[in-house]
Amino acid sequence: MPDVTFDGANLHVNIPNIGSFDVQENFYSAWKEWIALSDNAKYPPVFDTTGGDDVGSGQKIAPYFFCRNDLGWRIKMPQQDGEIIVSGNLFPRSPSTTLFEQTSGFDAFLRLEVSTRAVVIERDTSGLTTDESSKLDEIHKIHGLSSGNDLTVTRTARTVGDVSQVITSTGEGDSAQTVISRN
Repeated sequence: MPDVTFDGANLHVNIPNIGSFDVQENFYSAWKEWIALSDNAKYPPVFDTTGGDDVGSGQKIAPYFFCRNDLGWRIKMPQQDGEIIVSGNLFPRSPSTTLFEQTSGFDAFLRLEVSTRAVVIERDTSGLTTDESSKLDEIHKIHGLSSGNDLTVTRTARTVGDVSQVITSTGEGDSAQTVISRN
């Protein structure tokens, strides 16, 4: 496959066509060659990388390539319809910022093939925002699921820690209704 091309003025890494691409060869190495040409070093760096370190017994840490989307770089899809396969450990430097950009009028499908040994999943992290985590914690507590936080239920209230709900009842028989609302 041909290498990607670089548009420094627009901060685009252009995938030239559909097909398969290797991150190290067709992206990173192509950038190292491009940066040495003319005055391309005036643009922000496109990639940074880590890995390749020898850990003994003939093993090395898998290389990781981070596209500097935090500096404005985007990987632009080709002016073609079809599938693009990118093999290698390519990640955005800023996970919350868009890395790939479609070309208007074309439908390119991207498949990233990342090494299964390349990603470490952190334990004890939820991926929730602080607000979402707080709400989930309140739900956990108010349903009596939080160890060490006793849920107290009376005819008029449910309380655990700083979370409380008011219980009101109206009507009788078939029209009886119980309403629980946040205090």
